[in-house]
Parts: sequence; structure tokens; C-alpha cells
Amino acid sequence: MNIFIKYLYWQLILTPKKVLSILKNYLLFGFDFFSIKETLRSLFSPWRRYLWDYGRGFDIGKYLETFASNIITRVIGFIMRLFLITFFLIYEIVVLVLGIMIFFISIVYPFLFIVAIIYGFKYL
Repeated sequence: MNIFIKYLYWQLILTPKKVLSILKNYLLFGFDFFSIKETLRSLFSPWRRYLWDYGRGFDIGKYLETFASNIITRVIGFIMRLFLITFFLIYEIVVLVLGIMIFFISIVYPFLFIVAIIYGFKYL
């Protein structure tokens, strides 16, 4: 009887703890992999730090051209970082849903196994 209690402890206590630990590691991995902290900090920065210099003197045409180019690089940077944040959110949602499903399966599995054995013997 002692081995049965050890099995139940392992299946119903240790396994769900391990599943939650693995789920937490996958969720934290997403923050590092997608560099969310740095991405949010530099959300409105120019794409790949492409900036044009205004140059010396004052030429209104050159000034407007440089200003427009710098705005365009910031918009491109914003759009690219927004895509990265979107992919991060999709990743986190998928990992969370799958992790919760695996967690509940790890708890219910022994009972389903016993029911399947009983159901199988019923139709022998």
C-alpha cells in the first residue's frame, strides 16, 4: 500500500508542481526571447537607428526632407516593434493555454486511466 500512496503523491502533487514550474519557465523565456522590456522602451525609436543629419545652414527644402525621412524611420520602427509585441502576445497566450491544458490533464490522467481499465474489463 505504501507504493500506491507514493504514486498518488508523485502523480497528484509533484507532477502538477513540475508542470507549473515548466510553464513559468516558458512564459519567462518569451520575455527574454522577444526582448519585451527593450522593445517597449524603444517603441518610438527609429528603425535600425537610421537618422539623417540636418546639416549646416538653413535650407527649408533640406530641413523638411530630413524631417520627413526621420519621421518615416520612426514609423517603420514603431510598426516593426508592434509586430514583435504582437508575436510575443500570441506566443504567451498559446503557451498559457497549452500549459493549463497539460496541467489539468496531469491531474485527471490517473483517474481516466482507472476508468478506462474498468471500462475495458466491462466489455471482455
